[in-house]
Amino acid sequence: MNQDDSLVTDQEARLNQLSPLTVTERELCCTLAPLLPTAKWLVIGPTTWTIVDGAAQPTPFWPLPTTATPLGVAFATDGADNLDGFWMPLTSHGRTVGGLILLSDTSISSSLINQLALLVEGIYVRRMAIRQVIWQHLLAQINVRYAAGEERFALLSEVLSRSLGLVPQAMTKAQVTIPYTFEHQGEPYGRSRPFWPDEVHFIELALAIAHPAVTRSRVLGLAAAGIAHDLNNLLTVILGRAQLLELDAIDEQISDLQMIETAAETGAGSARRLQRFAQLDHIAAHPVDLATVAFAAVAMARRALAQPDHVQVVVNLPVLPSVAGDESLLHTALTGLIVSAAQELPAGSIITVSGGADGDNAWIEVIDPALPPNTDLRALSGQTRRAHTLELAIARQVARVHHGHLRIEPDLSGGTRVQLIIPRWKQENGREYAGLETPQP
Repeated sequence: MNQDDSLVTDQEARLNQLSPLTVTERELCCTLAPLLPTAKWLVIGPTTWTIVDGAAQPTPFWPLPTTATPLGVAFATDGADNLDGFWMPLTSHGRTVGGLILLSDTSISSSLINQLALLVEGIYVRRMAIRQVIWQHLLAQINVRYAAGEERFALLSEVLSRSLGLVPQAMTKAQVTIPYTFEHQGEPYGRSRPFWPDEVHFIELALAIAHPAVTRSRVLGLAAAGIAHDLNNLLTVILGRAQLLELDAIDEQISDLQMIETAAETGAGSARRLQRFAQLDHIAAHPVDLATVAFAAVAMARRALAQPDHVQVVVNLPVLPSVAGDESLLHTALTGLIVSAAQELPAGSIITVSGGADGDNAWIEVIDPALPPNTDLRALSGQTRRAHTLELAIARQVARVHHGHLRIEPDLSGGTRVQLIIPRWKQENGREYAGLETPQP
């Protein structure tokens, strides 16, 4: 064995020491540089690395060729050399996860290619998993920020630009200068390289989450299910009372009470069908910073009030643990509670938004003051109507789908304290929650 063969053997042995679970892109490039002098680029999924110095840039073509072939066309990228040469795919478990771009058609042993493919697959799987985690967080942020009132197009443009390098295209008939464009319902975004399948899926989810009809339909569904639940409870009370009265009834009273029972049973059945139709089957629980959601809800409520200075909203929140739930639903519920509390109060009133926690739950509470002694009957009537508002129905249903509950009780100051109580985040909470009909305490 000559010196060159010995050097190659040592380099292959070093490649054997790399693990798919821990190897990094730059470490792999550093190992390949002396082993494959004709290899210029290492492609790992959506990222291309220069083997000489380990610099990264986006992969400028998709799909990845599955067979060894001359590239034929120079794929130019922003500020980088042309990716021309000979393509050598790296395939593992039936899928092409990357490849080598060689200066020429160089013979490479199949064992080396297979070994390299396993290492590239390990990096590819880890990097794609990290992308999904980051994107799930971004989608949650879009959900909360859009629900908090941020302008839709500006929000999407910011997030898509920072995460995928997309720029919004002018809404004109002029030809789009960026070659790759994603357009959905007249909302074009573009960039200089093609889209990968997971990127397209992320864009579709981002546009769908921030679509006005989606948020509106979820809230209306919650409201319908909550009202149906309340109607079912009321009709159950009527039915029970009618059956008790029937025990002592005589003559025509019996037939009248039986008519009441029939009507109550029919109404309760309709309410249950409406509840099943409008219910959320489940929610995917995530750790939610309840204090952050509360601050966003206060800001949204202040904008929603017709006269922002009419009622003052004071926030006095302690440090709260994370809860298990859906950020957008909690934001909707808290905003509605603050708005409904402020609408019927006289000028100069102060609403306090506070919170607390114990070993099992965390909560946000909205406290409104007692009405002054000279309050007119109209204001008193408004406060009475508040107990049956749509906002309370939505908040009650949000609490229910989170396995929490809504508590309404007198405050020591003489006003009303409404608590939205949600279970704290625990490791075992990272599963989907049961539907709306789960019994609550």
